[in-house]
Amino acid sequence: MVGCTRTSLNVVASDRGVVVGRVSFMEDGDLIDCTRMGVGGKAIPSLVDKITDIHSDADFVLLVEKDAAFSRLAEDRFYNEYPCIIVTGKGQPDVATRLFLKKLKVSLNIPILGLFDSDPHGLKVSQNPRGVHVCVHGL
Repeated sequence: MVGCTRTSLNVVASDRGVVVGRVSFMEDGDLIDCTRMGVGGKAIPSLVDKITDIHSDADFVLLVEKDAAFSRLAEDRFYNEYPCIIVTGKGQPDVATRLFLKKLKVSLNIPILGLFDSDPHGLKVSQNPRGVHVCVHGL
């Protein structure tokens, strides 16, 4: 209607997605090491364009539907046993989380695996990350 993107208008949603695990990146000039973010992880910023210089030794990205499952994996430091990056959108991933996943896929060239409920909502969430192929494993 206005003819420009919501990013150019500085219209952004609140942070909803969270990441933890074997990835580091620069965000607005600050080095973010997601192995040192604790069990709560690092909130994925609304403006993913500010993320640069992504580095990781992970073998895959694990996209988790449920925040409770994400918390358990983070508490257990799952990413140390199986080198990975764990991301949750706390249900339906927001735009920033989907863009972050795409940025990880393009930058690191590693597969994105999914852990979702085996119900219609879980199926919808698994198909949501546009431009990102997700291998689905239901709970």
